[in-house]
Amino acid sequence: MHFKTNTFSAKDGEIICYYKWEVPKGTKERGIIQIAHGIGEHAGRYDTIAHRLQQEGFTVYANDHRAHGKTAEIKRLYGYYDGDDYFEDVVEDMHALTDLMREEHPKGKFVLFGHSMGSLLSRKYVLRYGHEIDALILSGTANFIKGLGHFGLASTKVVSMFRGRQRSNETLRSFFFDEFNKKFKPNRTKLDWISSDEAAVDAFEADPYRIENFSIGVFADILTNSKRLNEASAFINTPDELPILIFSGDEDPVGEMGKGVSKVAKNYETNGNKDLTFNLYKGGRHEMLNEKNSKEVEEDIMTWLNTHIP
Repeated sequence: MHFKTNTFSAKDGEIICYYKWEVPKGTKERGIIQIAHGIGEHAGRYDTIAHRLQQEGFTVYANDHRAHGKTAEIKRLYGYYDGDDYFEDVVEDMHALTDLMREEHPKGKFVLFGHSMGSLLSRKYVLRYGHEIDALILSGTANFIKGLGHFGLASTKVVSMFRGRQRSNETLRSFFFDEFNKKFKPNRTKLDWISSDEAAVDAFEADPYRIENFSIGVFADILTNSKRLNEASAFINTPDELPILIFSGDEDPVGEMGKGVSKVAKNYETNGNKDLTFNLYKGGRHEMLNEKNSKEVEEDIMTWLNTHIP
């Protein structure tokens, strides 16, 4: 185990669990990296990349978002959210962790790293707090998937009207994730879409902190924010000088098999970003850090960091 866990209190009093990978004694600290994980997973899944970053002189922090992981375990309410705006609450939780990081490392360079839902949260974060960070890394990010997205927005709105935002809905959950998995029929598991590495898929399937079902409000707010974050105004309002690394697999259904994520990268450049790097990996699915060529991906991340956080 390369990390320690602790908790902090969010603005509304919610207790949030976070992980911390400290730079080894005797290693000079280069910077601080904050990781935002994706839906259904938890921060502990990033131990491999965090340990690598640790060895390279970065202290790494990552909290388990509301309804996820050890944060959800505190109240034994896995997948449950009863607030008004999931993204608003979680972005503020992330910033509360940033403040804690700043207190412990007041002079460090700061990098925000988000995967999947965490990449969307990070994209929203930089619209509000982009002046506070030195670099942004987006893994498995997405354009607004129009067909699936519009159907999802309409469906979650109708279901919420009749059943409320707090309850889950198995039909809607299955629709979204099964749609991603259809790309890889015949399916061995329900998670074939995350990686072509069967061992990585099996490990996640067996993970006791993996969550499949969520309050409708979580799905609704992801879709709403995905739409907003892919409007021109969001790209325009992202700081132009912020270095951004985007990476994805060209067989990631969340990134529309390379097409959607390529559009995101192009939109950042078109709307003023002056330092964008985009790596699209052939044959890669949704979790490039858990793909067969994950070591290549790690090396590319380190090369980029060596340039931007020397």
